[in-house]
Amino acid sequence: MRKEEQYARLRGVLPWFLAAVLWIVKTGVFYDYVQLGSQKAVITAAGAGILLGVTCLVGLFSRKAGKILFVLLYVVVGSFFMAVDSVYFAYVHKLPSMAQITMAGQIIDVWDTVVSLLGWKQLFPLMDLPLWFLWLVNRRKTKPSAEISVQYSIAGLLTAALCGIAVAFCGVFGTFRPEYMLNEVLCYHTYDTWHTVVSAASDREVDKSLYTLRDDSDSPWFGIAEGRNVVIIQIEALQNFVIGNTYNGTELTPNLNELIAKDSVYFDRYYYQIGGGNTVDAEFAVNNSLFAPESQAAYVQYTDNDYYGLPFLLKENGYSGTHVFHNYKKNFWNREAAYPYQGFDTFTAMEDMEQMEPFALGLSDKEMFRQSMEQVVRWEEPFYAFYITVSSHHPYAIPEEYRTLQLKPEDEETLFGHYLQAVHYTDRAIGYFLDQMKAAGLYENTVFVLYGDHYALTNTDETIAEQVKAVTGEEHYTIFDVFNVPCIMHIPGMGKTETIPVAGGHMDVLPTLLCLLGINETHTVMFGQNLLTAESGMVCQQTHLSIGSFISDELFFSKPYNNILENYSVYMYGTMAWSDPLKYEEISDLAAQKIRDCGVLMANNDLFVNE
Repeated sequence: MRKEEQYARLRGVLPWFLAAVLWIVKTGVFYDYVQLGSQKAVITAAGAGILLGVTCLVGLFSRKAGKILFVLLYVVVGSFFMAVDSVYFAYVHKLPSMAQITMAGQIIDVWDTVVSLLGWKQLFPLMDLPLWFLWLVNRRKTKPSAEISVQYSIAGLLTAALCGIAVAFCGVFGTFRPEYMLNEVLCYHTYDTWHTVVSAASDREVDKSLYTLRDDSDSPWFGIAEGRNVVIIQIEALQNFVIGNTYNGTELTPNLNELIAKDSVYFDRYYYQIGGGNTVDAEFAVNNSLFAPESQAAYVQYTDNDYYGLPFLLKENGYSGTHVFHNYKKNFWNREAAYPYQGFDTFTAMEDMEQMEPFALGLSDKEMFRQSMEQVVRWEEPFYAFYITVSSHHPYAIPEEYRTLQLKPEDEETLFGHYLQAVHYTDRAIGYFLDQMKAAGLYENTVFVLYGDHYALTNTDETIAEQVKAVTGEEHYTIFDVFNVPCIMHIPGMGKTETIPVAGGHMDVLPTLLCLLGINETHTVMFGQNLLTAESGMVCQQTHLSIGSFISDELFFSKPYNNILENYSVYMYGTMAWSDPLKYEEISDLAAQKIRDCGVLMANNDLFVNE
């Protein structure tokens, strides 16, 4: 063979060989970042085998089609999707669904958060694209013979087969399981896309009697707030560790602490429960006692279902109206379209307010509360007002003039320092609102419910963990602490002040509040329980972990998103002692069944018990 032909062959195969090697490098780094542990190498090899196998098989029939497919997979999945996955994982510790990726237009609204999450691991999948572009512009076009193209395809298929044999060997003689392949980037996005497209109502039967509330009318708590106005405040990223603690000699949440100290029920072991929409799914869970979908916001996927949550229940029981206030955009997470189906009569958002005190994300919390009072004072009692704050949203950097905490030098311009400043500000805004309610003569006739929507600070960052421990004085900042958000039900003049230690979550707010209001409800399914009368608690988790994870009074059963068995963990409450996950598989299955049963009922729009 002449040297010119040899060089032509080499020039023809080298870019594709290099691309395959870079695919292995990029996916290897990615799988290390998303914590696939000992399965990383196997899944990396399997992914390379799939890439080569699929594209070379197509190349046997059409060299051009095989090349186009390879390029598409490399650029779209092996570059852009992996970059998006890495950014999303940095915030949620889970891979995004296709439904979430299709809502990427909302990224501009949280651009500060996205930028704060960018690091070399998020940008690494994209770093080689400029070099490939330069090669494409300057390459010398050579067209190998059909015989050579077939040889390349056969070689690729043989390589793919060797990868498959290696994976099978690891499955037979190692710890690898076939289901772990759903963590491979091509498999994950293919399966997720298929699942998103074909997901439909299920014909599986669900026993609705398992999810109806019991009659608590004999409880001493029943009706203690009957006939009062209801005000619920969902506080952005409020974690429980700030409650009752000081920083540098200053109370972090003096107004919330004051509420807890008198005429309140404080749930100190309350854990967030959200779906694919994070904040928006927290409010959905609280108002309906239903699980949002794992990979999509309920307001987006099930906008127009027939709901019968708190807004409908209160109006049926004599309330004059139900209203929402939010200091951000109306269309974010499809709220404007969804609220009428939730039973809310009015929705006042940033566009409806005087544009004063703009923060990085929306207007200030104080300004939302101030402007809302112009409406609140005109309403006939009793009424329901639901508030969604936003000033303490990640990355927590509120404007300088609103930062009143004196930070230690080492905490200046850190995520932790920004968070404390933001939470301290929102607490002041809530204190201002409560004073306005008192001045309007509405405070004494209102039950206030305040809770955090989800976590703010991870415990996987060693620096942040040390900063949190310095505030709490605890030896550890644990997974319990990360998921733990406060929930306060304040009833002025109630004459009781209690802390309820039963494990609870967003699912339990509606049943608990209905008891306080003296309302018995049996028409619709609810997946929570009344924490005031519950003997024990179980909080089913799905977002940031896998379905089947749960928190009980005794332990935290954690299934990471990748569902790799060796990464399962069970930690005992208080001691953080490790326990064998296999001992709790039955309870884990029950937790998963609850979420999946709710998913079936939501998909079928079948939420009523008695029609």
